[in-house]
Amino acid sequence: MNENQTIFGEKKWLFWAAVLVILADGLGIRFYDLTDAPLDFHPTRQLHSALMARGMYYQNLPDVPEWQRELAVQQWKQEGLIEPPIMERLTAWTYRLAGGENLSIARVYSIFFWTLGGMGLLLLLKDLVGADGAVIGLAYYMILPYAALASRSFQPDPLLTAGIVWGWWAMLRWYRQQTWKWVVIAGLLAGLAIFIKSTAIFFIGPAWMGLILADQGLQKAVRNRQVWALGILTVLPYAIFHVYGMYIVGLLGGQFSLRFFPNLWIDPVTYLRWKGMIDSTLVFEWFLVALLGTFLIREEGPRTMLIAVWAGYFVYGMTFSHHISTHDYYQLPFVPAVAVGLAAAAQMVVQRLRAHKLVLYSLVIGVTLFWVTMNAWDVRVKLKRDDYRGDAAFWTMLGEKLEGKSVVSITPDYGYRLAYWGWTGSENWLSSGDFNYRALAGQEFDVDQMFAEEVAGKDVFLVTMFGELDRQPKVKNLLYNQYPLLEEDEEYVIFDLQNPLPAKDADAGK
Repeated sequence: MNENQTIFGEKKWLFWAAVLVILADGLGIRFYDLTDAPLDFHPTRQLHSALMARGMYYQNLPDVPEWQRELAVQQWKQEGLIEPPIMERLTAWTYRLAGGENLSIARVYSIFFWTLGGMGLLLLLKDLVGADGAVIGLAYYMILPYAALASRSFQPDPLLTAGIVWGWWAMLRWYRQQTWKWVVIAGLLAGLAIFIKSTAIFFIGPAWMGLILADQGLQKAVRNRQVWALGILTVLPYAIFHVYGMYIVGLLGGQFSLRFFPNLWIDPVTYLRWKGMIDSTLVFEWFLVALLGTFLIREEGPRTMLIAVWAGYFVYGMTFSHHISTHDYYQLPFVPAVAVGLAAAAQMVVQRLRAHKLVLYSLVIGVTLFWVTMNAWDVRVKLKRDDYRGDAAFWTMLGEKLEGKSVVSITPDYGYRLAYWGWTGSENWLSSGDFNYRALAGQEFDVDQMFAEEVAGKDVFLVTMFGELDRQPKVKNLLYNQYPLLEEDEEYVIFDLQNPLPAKDADAGK
């Protein structure tokens, strides 16, 4: 379709006005309530990064108590290595520039990287489908409620998603020009996405294969030096990091444990949960429209590239069959692929209606504005309703109570809240969900023996998750029957592990 026959292609000012409105709305809802504690979205993952960034910051910070520096660094090192700590390093570096620790800085970085990905998506969509589809795709990417919340979280996924988008954009530039300049740019940008987080391979690898095979076929591609160079540059950054993490510092081994559960492939519940996760994040109806829309992309090479990305998403879900149905942020890197499919479908609708200009303008502009406004308002309401500032004060108070004590705990987020705000480490007792998760991998447990080993030599056992304690009646009986209460409150209970109850008192409590 001729670009000048479309709404936003015909009126450039309207195109840029729409882009600015979408960006303003998207940034506005992300910056709203910026200073709240990072407990609104997967706090375990965010506090993992917060502890790492604080340790990096405190490592060379002058004029702080030595115990605080040592504890901050120790907490950082205990987190291990999952992926290159890019976000954490950037945040720690900015702490130094800002003159203090401020978790809002991490949020600003995530918002910036997500928006940068939006700019790459806009360029990609204008090339693939046209100006009208580009506006619709950008609106989905920037205003989707789930993405609005997830893209301000302190974790690598917003940066990962931006890396994937810019990798796809560079692939298309190489496809159109096939010069060595674009070999280097496309190879390095695709490699950067995988370097940020290795799961990008499921969205970068299939995209390369689909694009190259559609363009050249297998035999020609195998003999093409540019294709070999693209492959090397794409895998090289992560390969270097993998060798460093696995064989030099030995910190990457835990990244690959408890990830692969092929036994879930034959469980229908897995697919029902996966579908439910898609619905609560990407919106299942939009997901289906996007799948169909991907087949409407005009050019064979780019169309095959994006279809291959959908195939990669399926392989990704099967590889992480537990996480894809339980961890909603595993859907986040697929937001741009859904945006592309929706953009292609929207462009087709515009083409069908272009003879009815009044209907076309009303439909595209009116519906888009309504969708953007309603979703932005929903996100604002949720952020306003959920206020976590009091949580930081609560955990600071508990940390002061437990100062100098060795602690076992049943607390949220594996004890990270106590570690971060309370400056108190603890041995986290597994939740019932953790026991079930490990049982999927064939692990067996002797709870009595585990409990005895866990509390040996410890001072106190802290419980703030009473519902979780109720789900483990054996542990609850062991605590209440064998150890005196040191302190009890509506929000927490502390057991004295150093002075167990006499045997007759323990028996009487049964």
